[in-house]
Amino acid sequence: MAKLVAFYSRADENYFGGEYRYVEVGNTEKAAKMVAEAAGAELFKIEQKRPYAKEYKTCVAQARADFMDNARPELKELPESLDDYEEIYLGYPNYCGTMPMAVYTFLEAFDWTDKTIHPFCTHEGSGLCSTEEEIAKAGKGAKVERGLAICGSRVDEAQNEVEEWVR
Repeated sequence: MAKLVAFYSRADENYFGGEYRYVEVGNTEKAAKMVAEAAGAELFKIEQKRPYAKEYKTCVAQARADFMDNARPELKELPESLDDYEEIYLGYPNYCGTMPMAVYTFLEAFDWTDKTIHPFCTHEGSGLCSTEEEIAKAGKGAKVERGLAICGSRVDEAQNEVEEWVR
């Protein structure tokens, strides 16, 4: 069966180990492309219909408000079906110690019975937190494997780590 890498990522102004800078491709998207190459998987980008602000501090405030409200932001699109995929690699940045709320929207849109989810996240010090357990709750029926946490400011050097994890 085919494999899918579904990921949420944000470009624009980002935080890198104590400083802010603009990027054209988000850290999680970079990691997702590495995972897709290593796993021979297709890519699907999870995107909010109304994206967060380009400025980092405003984005954090918006993400925190969605987290506090337990919001489920509307997505631009969803795959029609996941029936062709047995394994899904799910990528996301760590927001507020969890996944962006749009990832919950994605997870709750499907039946995950007989699917395996391989979580991976980018972060600047917080790692996976409890996202593996949260994925298991939101992705009802899925088998959730051990995840991979990649420091966002080191994502460009993570190729070997990603390949080893995928194996």
